Amino acid sequence: MAVLIGACGAPLGPIPGGALDGDLTPWPDDWLHAEECENVLLQTNPIEPYSVTIWGLGIDQAFYVGASKRSHQWAQYMEEDPRVTLEVDGKLYRALAERVIDPATTQLVADRFVTKYDMDPDNLDSDGALYRLVQAP
Repeated sequence: MAVLIGACGAPLGPIPGGALDGDLTPWPDDWLHAEECENVLLQTNPIEPYSVTIWGLGIDQAFYVGASKRSHQWAQYMEEDPRVTLEVDGKLYRALAERVIDPATTQLVADRFVTKYDMDPDNLDSDGALYRLVQAP
């Protein structure tokens, strides 16, 4: 039953979904409007859309999401094909994803996640990854 529900559209809580539905919105100049959004939706794998509900935050013109494990299906899809669709507060944005590997950026984004989500910083020491989403051309 969960597979049928998830395959029809947006994710439902922890159950992955398919294609996100709605009109695309121009990429914002900043993400201040997303500060109060706890969860966002992320669609990966454009050929056979796979979407998830995750945490995220904006810094300047980039939006960041984190995977607790790079082995999660959505993270693998994103590393194979960087084209994604992000839904923040009901608005859809086309983006390209890239894994953050720069130590200074990683620390900045990790600190922001710890602050926004009241996380234990030790939870970030894992086989996870942070991803930067930028406006798709």
